[in-house]
Amino acid sequence: MPSGVSVLFFSDLQERKVVDAAGRAAGKLHDIGMGLSGGLPQTEFMVISRTRRGRREMVAVPWEWVSELRPNEVRLDHEREEIWKSEYPQSGLLLGRNLLDRQIVDLHGNKVVRVNDLRLAEFDSALRLTGVDVSQQALLRRLGLEKSLGRLLRLLRRSLPEKTIPWNFVAPLEVQRSDLKLTVTASQLSELHPTDIADIIEQMEPQHRERILDILGTFTAAESLSEIEPGKQADVIEDLSETRVSNLLEAMPPDEATDILALLPRDKAERLLNIMGVREAGIIRELLGYEEDTAGGRMTPEFLSVPSSYTARETMRYLRENAPGAETLYYVYVEDNEGRLKGVVSLRDLLRSPQEEAVEEFMHRDVISANVAEDQESVADTMSRYNFLALPVVDDDNIIKGIITVDDMIDVLREEAIEDLSHLGGLELQEPGAAPSLRTRLPSILITLLGGLAAALLVSAFEQRLIPYISLVFFIPLVLRASQDIGIVSQAVVLEEIGGKEPGAREIARLVWKEMRVVLLISLGLAVLVGVVAALWEDYARFGLTVALTLFTTVVLGTAVGICIPLISRRVKGELRYTQARFSSLIIAIASLSIYLGMATALL
Repeated sequence: MPSGVSVLFFSDLQERKVVDAAGRAAGKLHDIGMGLSGGLPQTEFMVISRTRRGRREMVAVPWEWVSELRPNEVRLDHEREEIWKSEYPQSGLLLGRNLLDRQIVDLHGNKVVRVNDLRLAEFDSALRLTGVDVSQQALLRRLGLEKSLGRLLRLLRRSLPEKTIPWNFVAPLEVQRSDLKLTVTASQLSELHPTDIADIIEQMEPQHRERILDILGTFTAAESLSEIEPGKQADVIEDLSETRVSNLLEAMPPDEATDILALLPRDKAERLLNIMGVREAGIIRELLGYEEDTAGGRMTPEFLSVPSSYTARETMRYLRENAPGAETLYYVYVEDNEGRLKGVVSLRDLLRSPQEEAVEEFMHRDVISANVAEDQESVADTMSRYNFLALPVVDDDNIIKGIITVDDMIDVLREEAIEDLSHLGGLELQEPGAAPSLRTRLPSILITLLGGLAAALLVSAFEQRLIPYISLVFFIPLVLRASQDIGIVSQAVVLEEIGGKEPGAREIARLVWKEMRVVLLISLGLAVLVGVVAALWEDYARFGLTVALTLFTTVVLGTAVGICIPLISRRVKGELRYTQARFSSLIIAIASLSIYLGMATALL
C-alpha cells in the first residue's frame, strides 16, 4: 500500500470489488474488522462475500493480505483459491455489523446520534477508525447522490453541513459478543454532568436505558434520573426491577422521589414504598399527602435547624456534621422547644457573631414563611420579591416541615408560564398521550362548533336587513377580529398581573381602570378611522357611523370579557379551566355580531 495518510469512508469501501494477485475477481468487500488495542481502532481483517449457486458465502482474511487500495477495487497479494480457504477468525469490531446505522453516545455533544458512515485514515499499511459521520451528507454518499446533489447545491450557493464526531468522543451504546465487549463505560459517563446524562438517557431506546443506569453508580444514576423530564421519568423506570427503582428513589432527595412516585400507578408506588427503608418511606408518604401544586408538595424535608439555646460554636459544629444531608447551607432555622419556627440565621451571621453567643441573640426573628397549603405560584412570588434562596414551610401551628429552594421555584415559574399559555390557547400544552389530549381538547372543539352555529343562525336572522346593505358583510371580519384580539391582549395582561395571587376588590378595580383607560383610547381611534373609511366606501355617512359605533362598543366589550374570564376561570376545576380562551372568543364573537347587526337595524 502507498505510504502517507489519506481519508476514506467505509461506505466507499463497502461492496468494492476484491481481486487476487493475478487480477481475478475474488468477491466484494463486505465488512472490515478492527482491533481495539491501543488508541484508535486499527484494521485486522476484512470480510469478503460472493454468491455461488444462489448462496452467499463469506470469508475473513487478514488485512496484511491487502496489497493496494485502488479507487474501484481492493487488490490482495494471494491467489483466489487460497483466499477462500482462509480460516481467519472474525474477532473484533465489525464496522458494518456493529457500528453502521447504530446509535452511539456523542460524549462531546451529550446526545445520542445515529451512525451514518465511518471515517477511516490510511496510515501506511493499515486503516484506523478516526471518527463517525452523523450528517445527512453521509446518507447521500451511501445512496450515490452526494456528487449530483452537491453540484445542485453549489449552484444554489448552499451546502450540507458536515458532522463528524472524533472517535475519542464516541461511546457505542452496546456491542457485546463472546469475543467483544464495547459499551459506553461508567468512567466515560462519570465525566458528564447528571443533566447531560439525563439528556442522553431520554434519547435512548428503552433496551439501552436500563444498561446505562446499571453501569452508573446508584448516586449518579439517581441524580440523572431526577434531571429527566417528569413526563419521561415513569417510562425510564418502567423496565427496571422494583428493587433497583427503590434503591434509586432512596438515594434521591425526598421531594424529587415523591414527584416520581406521584406519576406511577398507586399500586406500584405502594409496592416501591414497602421495599424502601422505613424512614425514607415515611418521609415520602408524608410528602405525598400534600397537594402537588402547594408549598407542601414542593418542599423538601432536608433542612438544617437548631434549638434556640445553641451557641454559634455549637451551630457551626452541627453544620459540619449534617451538611452532606442538607438541601442547602444558606440558612439555619431556629426552633423553640416544641419545634415551632422562631428565627433564622445565615452562614454569614454565624461567622460574624461571637462563638459563645446563643443564636437566639442574633437570629432574625421576623421570619417570612409559607404555609404547607399555600399555592406554589404565591410562594414563587414571595421568593422573587425578597430574593430568597430558600423559604421555610410551616403548618398551621408554625412547626417547620421543610424548605423550598430557588431551583424548585424556577421549575414552578416554568410550569405556571405553560399553564397560562394553556389558558390562552384553550388547551393543556403538556398533554401526555392521544386519549388525554383528545379529552382535553374536546371542550374547546365543542365550544367552537356551537359558536359557529350560533353565529350562522344570528346572521340568518338579519338576512333581510343585510341584503340592501351587502357592504355590512365586508366589515364583519374587522369587527370580530379587533374585538377578539384586543380582548385576548387584555386577558394576557390580567394573567400576568394576578399570577398565583387571589386579588382583592381594590386590586381588581385598579387593574380594570388601568386596562380600560388604554383600551378606550385605542377603541376611539379605531372607530374614527374605520368609520371614515366605511362612510367613504359606501358614500353614506350613517353607514360609517354604524361601523364606528359598533367598533367602539365591541372593542370595549371584548376588553371587559378578557378581564373577567381569567378571574372567573380560576375558580373552575377540571378540563373546563383550559377553555377560557374559547369561551372569551365565543362570547366576544356572538356579542359583537349581535351589536353590529342591531346597530345596522337601528340606524340604517
